[in-house]
Order: sequence, then structure tokens, then C-alpha cells
Amino acid sequence: MSDKEVIIAEKVISSDKNVENIVVENKEVEVVDDIASVLVIILQCETKPCDDNIINLKWVFSDPYFTVQVCAVDPPPAPVPLPKTLTLDEYNENYMMRKALTYAAEGPYLPNGQGNPEPKFWWMGLPVIIVKDSSVSNITPEGTTTVDLPDRHIGGMKKRIKTALDKAKSADLFFLCKWNDACDKYTDVPNSNLKWTIQPTATQAIMYTPTTRDYVREALVTATISLSTILNNNIVQGTLLATVFVPNIIDFDIDLATSNTDYAKLNECAPIPTETTTTSNTSYIIWFIIIIILILLVAWVLIQISP
Repeated sequence: MSDKEVIIAEKVISSDKNVENIVVENKEVEVVDDIASVLVIILQCETKPCDDNIINLKWVFSDPYFTVQVCAVDPPPAPVPLPKTLTLDEYNENYMMRKALTYAAEGPYLPNGQGNPEPKFWWMGLPVIIVKDSSVSNITPEGTTTVDLPDRHIGGMKKRIKTALDKAKSADLFFLCKWNDACDKYTDVPNSNLKWTIQPTATQAIMYTPTTRDYVREALVTATISLSTILNNNIVQGTLLATVFVPNIIDFDIDLATSNTDYAKLNECAPIPTETTTTSNTSYIIWFIIIIILILLVAWVLIQISP
């Protein structure tokens, strides 16, 4: 089907305009001082129909501080041939993430006078969190007060995101979820539960600044490597600065695991090689010389005492 359906305020309109097969569910929010400061796109790509992940994620980000959109991107036809450096799943993820980032820059798509959807660019200046629908979180929207320490408040999703943007102003990427990270290379972001990182790896839930959003979506146009590799390469080279929440505030839903790779997503840190004491080649050479000297010395002594 070539037409695109856009769901706006529970009404469906059809258009033959090419706006990349994105289905969007809009949500009204009440007016507050910091309303709609961060865009959240829940990318509908993995959850089984019976799962409640999308409902739960909408609740986690239900504070008016967030503008929440639920988007679905039809997967593209597989290229022929598929780049040798990409699996089909990685190719599809690159495509869907690029379309989601483009929607964040151009959206929402609303009908014009002719009834055709056109980009309005309402969110182009906002940071955007793109979170997969295979995500879960135990963070509440507004936080909780501990039973044992009633004066201690555990921050909710709004406070954590708002604090991150305030404390790590130079960051380009904020990873709400990470796996296989180089945790031994972390450095602190002062007065926060953030760390500077060089290998976050996960693409489960990431917040992009507007500049980084556009940089990454352009990189994905001709990419022959996965989004995860693109981000890790740019981070380790210093092109992009990345932070991670410690611990994760979003996680992969392990009930959706279908492979060992999925189960490995529960490992926030990469294994650190165990330090072992090894004997150097120099030591072997020294002992060899000593033994030779001893043999020669014994031989010399035997020659001297022999009749």
C-alpha cells in the first residue's frame, strides 16, 4: 500500500504524500511552565501485540514535560545485495531510526488546506528520546518517597532527564540504556547519576540533542555499518560526547528475547579481562644463561680435579 496513514487526535487521514510510512499517535497535554521540553518517540518495531510495553512507556513519560509520540515505520525492501557489514536486522534498524529522527526534526505532520499532511517543524529545537517498544522501566513519572526515609525522594523520569540536560550541557548523547559498556573507563558527571562513557553500545533508548539528531540521521543515509557501531565509533573518536545513566533507567524487556544476543543486553558492562602474572621472555633468558654458566662451572671443576 503506497498511501500513508497518519493518526492525529484519534482521527485517520490518508495521503499519497511521501512522508515515509510513519504512523503517529498524538497526545494532548496540559499547560505547565516547562511543558513539552523534550520529545519522546516510542518506536513501535518489536513488541508483540499482547504486550503492554507501550502503555507502560507512555505512563513513564506521562509528565507534561514530555511530548510523547508513538510511531511505526514500515520496514524497507531489503537491498540487493545487502552490505556485508550489515545484517538485515541492523539494516532495518538503521532505516527505522533514520525515519524516526527525521520525524523528530520535521514533525508533526498535520493536514494542510487540501487535507494533505505536511511537516510543521514544531520540535526541531527540542532534544528527542527515541525508545524502542521492547523497553521496560521501573522509574515512575514523578518519583517516590522511601518508606524508611520519608525525607528522601527518589527522582522520577522528568527529574532525571531534566537533571541530565542541566548537569551535562556539553553532551551530545544521553543513553538511558546501555550494554557491553566499558564501565572501567567511566568518569563522573558531577552532581548526577551520569557517567561519561566511550562504549555504550545500546540503541534501546537514547536522547539526542537537536544537532546530534541531524548529524546521526545524515550519517544513516549511506551507512554500511550498524547504528550502534556508528555511535560507538564517533564517541571513541571524540566526535560525539556521550553520557550514560548508572544504573539504566530503561532496559530491554527480557521476555522478548529470542537469541543469546538479546540475553546479553542485560549486561550493562563488558567483561574486564582478569589481570594475570606472566613470566616475561627476559626472565626465561636470564635463567637459561644462569643454568648454562652453572653447567660450565661444574664441568670446569670436574676437569680440574680429575687425574
